[in-house]
Amino acid sequence: MGRRSAHLPLLALSAALLLAGCKPPGATSGTAATTTAKASAPAGNNLDAAPAKSAALAVQTVSARPGTLSLNRSASGTVKSSRDSNVAAQTSGAVSRVLAQVGDSVQAGDVIVQLDDTALRQSLKSAQLQLQNAQINLAQASRNTGQNVSQFQAALTSAQANLSKAQQTAAANRNLYALGGISRADLSASEATLAQAQSEVAQAQNNLNQNGSSGTVSIPLLQNQVAQAQSSVTAAQTNLSHAAVRAPFAGVVASMPLSAGEYVQTGTTAFRLVDSRSLTVDFNVSPGDAAALTTGTPLNLSYGSQKLTGRVKEGDRVAGTDRLVPISVRLDSPTSKLPVGASVGVRYTVRLGGGLSIPANAVQQTGGNNVVFVAKSGAARQTPVSIVAESGSTAIVSGLTDGDLVINPIPPSLADGAAIQARSASTGAQP
Repeated sequence: MGRRSAHLPLLALSAALLLAGCKPPGATSGTAATTTAKASAPAGNNLDAAPAKSAALAVQTVSARPGTLSLNRSASGTVKSSRDSNVAAQTSGAVSRVLAQVGDSVQAGDVIVQLDDTALRQSLKSAQLQLQNAQINLAQASRNTGQNVSQFQAALTSAQANLSKAQQTAAANRNLYALGGISRADLSASEATLAQAQSEVAQAQNNLNQNGSSGTVSIPLLQNQVAQAQSSVTAAQTNLSHAAVRAPFAGVVASMPLSAGEYVQTGTTAFRLVDSRSLTVDFNVSPGDAAALTTGTPLNLSYGSQKLTGRVKEGDRVAGTDRLVPISVRLDSPTSKLPVGASVGVRYTVRLGGGLSIPANAVQQTGGNNVVFVAKSGAARQTPVSIVAESGSTAIVSGLTDGDLVINPIPPSLADGAAIQARSASTGAQP
């Protein structure tokens, strides 16, 4: 009896262990189940309510730092010259010689195109002969007029002397006749002589007046003929000089449409000349870029393998019908070999704005306003900002303070005032 009694407790313990091993998983004793239910039950015993969130939301932050946003732009410009002239022929004629070709450098006054001047030289010779004839006629008329005047003046002087003598004789005879010293016939004869002398004086005066008037009329007329002939000579000389079409300034021949043997009319373009020392590159930009391209702004240019530099020059900046603003660039190297009219690549930098730099994705729109979330004292604080400039993944904003920790990326569930656990996106350190 004593041995059996000693084995009973061991048997009871074994049976209990076997029963426990046979229970389905998760089954507990009544006391354990009740404890678990109490631990997991929501406050107020509302089994449908969501469990309370006690963990802070993990986010990454980026420090707002001062920055400037600039963009590199490119455009296509056209080479121009401030002195670009289509030199026209100023007289007609056949081209006898072409003395320069496209690309040749010439000096001011160089003959570029020579026209046949045979007819022009003949016209000059004819005009010179006409001038000589007019001068001879004027000289001869002047001499003749002088001689005639002398002759008629002498005749008038002689007639006046005869008249004076006749007057004295007539006066004396009148006195004698009154005293009875001479007869009536003698007095009448002296009176007749006086009348004849008066008539001769009048005739001599008339002859002198008529000769002088004739000379006065003919001399000015002949002088006008000389002046006209001189003008014809000057015109002929000018036309002859125009047969040589010269360069009006030093430059490079850009085009030569003429060849020997062609006939050229007055006003026809003989050649095109550009001043290679005053080249510019002109291109168009938007009004926003034009505001940044102030006078003196440096730019880079390229034409084929040539790499050039230039600076924005002063000029009118009136937008055209396409709303683009013309910009003109003066080359830093005026001796650059660029053909006028060529297309040149232009590169420049535009400063969009300065402020605090943050990722563009960190900016959201809420109620029509731009906002970001800033990590402050373990919470996300919604902060309004203004976008100064934006390009690609970067935005320049105002409204923040240097060093503010901006949350980026923004979790979908993030709300203003939410508890957060922030880590720096760059270092991973706790803020």
